[in-house]
Amino acid sequence: MLSDQSPSARAQWQACRAKTRCARGARYVTGADIVRISRTLALEPWHFTQTAPAVAGDPTGIVLDKGRRRVFLKLANATNGCVFAIRTPSGATCCGLGDVAPISCRIFPADTENGAPAIRPEPGCDCREWTLEDLDRGALIRATRAWSADRDHWLEVVARWNKLAAESDEELDIKDFQRYLLEAQSARETGAGWPEEVTA
Repeated sequence: MLSDQSPSARAQWQACRAKTRCARGARYVTGADIVRISRTLALEPWHFTQTAPAVAGDPTGIVLDKGRRRVFLKLANATNGCVFAIRTPSGATCCGLGDVAPISCRIFPADTENGAPAIRPEPGCDCREWTLEDLDRGALIRATRAWSADRDHWLEVVARWNKLAAESDEELDIKDFQRYLLEAQSARETGAGWPEEVTA
């Protein structure tokens, strides 16, 4: 999302990502991000995601095992951070996903939380004071709108799954949720109903 007018800023930004974002792993990943990566790499989502305990009240908390566990889903981390981070011979890190990366990663260092373009302070970043002028505003606005729509759909997917999981007699696990996610995303794209409405 960096403006092409700032090549030196682009180089600094890549280095900054290596030290902070990629080393910690992607956050704010939506179901649309996961499905896009899955389709592009021809991999089931459980091959590149992992779970972590969800805090109370987290709307992305996924109910599993008859309500005994509540987790959130994220891209898997390897020893040096995100599993898709590639370490170059120079020691720099870049994203191996390119344009398939989660929107929240692609718009970094902008913020995805409130929908308005803003620079998010990054812990550990001491290479540059980032400003909105460093970014391509048009691309950022388009990406932020797409992220907001994806986020709304993601929250609806999780809420619907949690209702189904609460009513189910089966021990549903994260793979079951991810299968539901794949169906729900396909339904979204084709204008079909939610999976449980179609199969009911």
